[in-house]
Amino acid sequence: MAGLSRNKGKAGERELARLLADLTGHDVRRRVRQHDGDDDLVGVPGWSIEAKRYKAAPPALVAQWWGQAVEQSRLTNALPVLFYRADRADWRVVWPAGLHQSPRPQPLPPGFDDTLTGDPLTWWRMVRGLAPS
Repeated sequence: MAGLSRNKGKAGERELARLLADLTGHDVRRRVRQHDGDDDLVGVPGWSIEAKRYKAAPPALVAQWWGQAVEQSRLTNALPVLFYRADRADWRVVWPAGLHQSPRPQPLPPGFDDTLTGDPLTWWRMVRGLAPS
């Protein structure tokens, strides 16, 4: 069973990489050899990308994944973003709220209560140009 789950995750990462490459125009790729603290995908400057592909995505699990994305972003010194997709659903995105404020609220990254959730296109329209290159 673990092998099926692992393959589903890899397929989800490849699917998301294609979607983000088309959306952003960046060369987004799946990190083949992942270690603790590594981003799942690379290629969107300034963003630490965590990708999850599961059967279901209840709010408690999404909040747990957000915690993982935040920890990962601290190790990579980038802004956290979580992409997730449940079976028979579209991709959803969680990212820090307040990125447009000047100065940016501290601390960044925020807790789960201080996030926005939307679809990938909305995320990209709201954040392109905000993360440091």
